[in-house]
Amino acid sequence: MKIAIPLDEEQTVYHHNPFTAPKFAIYNIDIDKQNVQFALNNVVESPWSSNSYKKFKENTIKCACNKKAQDDMNHICEHYSLLEVIGDCSYLLADHFCVNTTRALSIGGVTIFKIPSIINRTDLAIKNFLIGASFANRIQNIHNAS
Repeated sequence: MKIAIPLDEEQTVYHHNPFTAPKFAIYNIDIDKQNVQFALNNVVESPWSSNSYKKFKENTIKCACNKKAQDDMNHICEHYSLLEVIGDCSYLLADHFCVNTTRALSIGGVTIFKIPSIINRTDLAIKNFLIGASFANRIQNIHNAS
């Protein structure tokens, strides 16, 4: 399986809207009965990073798009550009993401897995994902005790 992680300029996990991330690390994860191995496949530039004219507004970076922006066709289409970069991945590991990012990636077959804000290293993000996915697959019933 392939996963994508948004990166900042220092090659650590980018914690804002992945649509505004400068780069993405693409990892291969191989799982067999005994072992799980992951390896960096490549680091790719964001579709918008080469466009110096594209400066993001603070509300876009922070995933605080208002209803008007969420319904704007240009804004919606911009998010589909992520599929050009990470469309062959099964998962995107991300901290914050907007409705349009979720919708575009879902339609493209990419599931977003939320990672905690305290994780900055990509290896820890992957381990968090693997533990969370493993736990979720083994639990059959979850009930609220209150």
